[in-house]
Amino acid sequence: MIGGVLASLGRLLSLLSLHLIGTFILVIGGVVGVIEAWKVKRKNSIVILVLIVSMIAFTFII
Repeated sequence: MIGGVLASLGRLLSLLSLHLIGTFILVIGGVVGVIEAWKVKRKNSIVILVLIVSMIAFTFII
């Protein structure tokens, strides 16, 4: 979540470095979340992966 907030804030303030750092944190959090969810329930990991990819795409489009 923090990565998404930082990426959006960087985009809002036109700070490319803050946007990239936020996106990087978002990617790391997404990968860890998918791995942890994969251990418990595979269906949940696919849902998390789709949400993270859409969030990353959303931060670059808007």
